[in-house]
Amino acid sequence: MPLGSNPDSRTSSVVVLGNDALLAALPATPVQLAHACRALGYDMAFPASWGDEVVAGNCLDRLDDFGDGPVILCSCPLTRERLEKSGDELAPFVMHTVSPPVAAARYLRALYGERPLRITFAGSCPGAADPAIDARISPAELLLAFQEHGIVAAAQPEYFESVLPPDRRRYASLPGGAPAPERIHEADSGRTLTELNCPDDELALEIAQRLVSSEREVVDLGPHVGCACCGALALGAQSAARSRIAALEPPRAALPVLDPSIRVEVALSSGVEPAGSPRYALARSRVEASDDAKIDARTGIHAADAQLASESAESTLAAPTAHRRRTASIRRSAGRGPLMAGEDGAVVPRAFAVHARRAKRVDPPVPADRGRAGEPLGITADGARRTRRVTRPVVIPLSSELPRVVPPPPSRPHTGLDDPEIGAAAGDI
Repeated sequence: MPLGSNPDSRTSSVVVLGNDALLAALPATPVQLAHACRALGYDMAFPASWGDEVVAGNCLDRLDDFGDGPVILCSCPLTRERLEKSGDELAPFVMHTVSPPVAAARYLRALYGERPLRITFAGSCPGAADPAIDARISPAELLLAFQEHGIVAAAQPEYFESVLPPDRRRYASLPGGAPAPERIHEADSGRTLTELNCPDDELALEIAQRLVSSEREVVDLGPHVGCACCGALALGAQSAARSRIAALEPPRAALPVLDPSIRVEVALSSGVEPAGSPRYALARSRVEASDDAKIDARTGIHAADAQLASESAESTLAAPTAHRRRTASIRRSAGRGPLMAGEDGAVVPRAFAVHARRAKRVDPPVPADRGRAGEPLGITADGARRTRRVTRPVVIPLSSELPRVVPPPPSRPHTGLDDPEIGAAAGDI
């Protein structure tokens, strides 16, 4: 460790080189880039893989909290923003952590202890905005600083001679902070690592299918959303980003490269219980019990089934509504009934009119005199012969549009149909 290089109490200035900075400095190797940073004035250059190791170790420790279903890693603000578009349903399955640059900075401060330390992060990760990091520069700004000071990164030594360099090997992580597949298998046998590679408009459907099937896997969206710590932004190719970064690193270590006695808090609380926690299981059981309790004690039918049956019955009865209106009985009045006239114009008594009306129903005669357009003739209350309108109901087909507000029709003058039964027989004019 580089702690012996600063025995005095002056502030040490170190830089954390992001994975995208390693790709931006090509063809210079990571060792040459670290030498160039020392020539620029930094006391030491640390790899961002230390932050990946801290995040991956925290993910492995928390796998049991999420049960047997899928776990969605979320250490990048781009991933968090993409998941928020799908709503809150995924919250119990998402494992939130700080970004790898923040994890690396917190680990360095715990490692240096009380020694004054100034940390600069060189990379494009938007999640590096944290009090643990004092300054941030982009890879392009770092290369421009080399050019302004006349430092050629590719001309720097390829080995360390007088300084013990930080270990750049990986043990538990992949670029971006995802746990390595072999470490996942050791922590939870049967669980695998999945990198989704699908169109963005199909991402929500892909995750939903994994939730429904309860796949035992760790889902990593970093390369898909263009995570800078995975190198996706620097290369512009999601699938080849991690393999290019791995090609610049030494072979994997057989043992952890970080001090296991230094514990760094990198987990973020989402305010939602994880899917495997006892509280989440208790809440789910209460919801299911509440749904089962919604059963009618008299019929024994579930409330949801009863509602569905009611809606189905309403839709079935909606079609013959017009027919029922046509066959509805005529309202009877308590007052005097209508007057009927015979062929000679004389008023027929009410009792005989009823008998004659029943007889006509058996063998209705064909009237000789018809009004205009085939309308029947009738005798009004004053004995005058006039055409009596008989309105017929009109069946209007249902429309999917919402009904519009129609103003009421203007009032009509009195037509002389003062008898309520005549009005009822004429269609309630």
